[in-house]
Amino acid sequence: MDDIGPIAPAPTAPSRPGRHLAALVLALALVLAACSGSGGGSAGADEGGDALPAVRLTDLATGEDATWPEGTPLVVNLWASWCTPCRKEMPAFDQVAAKLGDEVAIVGVTDDLQRNAAVEAADKAGVSYPLRYDEDAALMTDLGITGLPATVFVDEDGTVLGRHLGAMTEADLLAEIEDRYGIAP
Repeated sequence: MDDIGPIAPAPTAPSRPGRHLAALVLALALVLAACSGSGGGSAGADEGGDALPAVRLTDLATGEDATWPEGTPLVVNLWASWCTPCRKEMPAFDQVAAKLGDEVAIVGVTDDLQRNAAVEAADKAGVSYPLRYDEDAALMTDLGITGLPATVFVDEDGTVLGRHLGAMTEADLLAEIEDRYGIAP
């Protein structure tokens, strides 16, 4: 039996700064994809046709069971406390809700992992339209939405008319509502 000496560890690959940079770029791309900041207009628009999914929602502030408004056009804004474009568009949704009153229901829905963070973000934005909490993240999943913010337009019968991915200004939102429902302030 030959004595070949101690076993040496396998050589390690030299450190590659390029790998770290690539990982950083990939992580940044994933964050941007999850919280797209599209400027509005019809960018990211997607047509619907299906019924609004029946999911369990609760009132964000109280935790009590909540339902969708019935018999009126509905605008559902999907948002999260960590999403900067989401927080920036909240005042526009609040202004439109105040302008249109009962003609169109505007409801915000979040599935934030930290419910308290969502409550704080909404309070800071001064939101007065109804906010719902989707603990199971079922609505985004069922609608096939993969980025935030996202807005879903639903007719009075509960049929999804279309989706808008990305942030919306007050003017964008009013234009979409007029196009889809024929309602203007």
